[in-house]
Amino acid sequence: MGSFTSALLEALLSAGVAPDRARTVVELFDRSVDERYGLHAQILATKRDLADVETRLTRHLAENSSRIAECNARIAESKADVIKWMLAALTAQTALMVGVVKLL
Repeated sequence: MGSFTSALLEALLSAGVAPDRARTVVELFDRSVDERYGLHAQILATKRDLADVETRLTRHLAENSSRIAECNARIAESKADVIKWMLAALTAQTALMVGVVKLL
């Protein structure tokens, strides 16, 4: 019996509650607290739960960092290719426009 339940039992006994009835009330109170804790434990995250999630997330990011770097490199390559093609297209378009103007 914890200190709170002992204090509750003593308070009930000093208030004139019959010993059997006082013990029953304390036991019911303990069960009620346990049930509530059980319900809350299923719904709420503890610091340990959050630490576990953080550890798994950190591990996952570390495992996938090479993939991320590879994707960034491919994006940079694609960007450079697009810029090259755009410059080539603009140069060709300018040459075509100059040719058409000279013909007129």
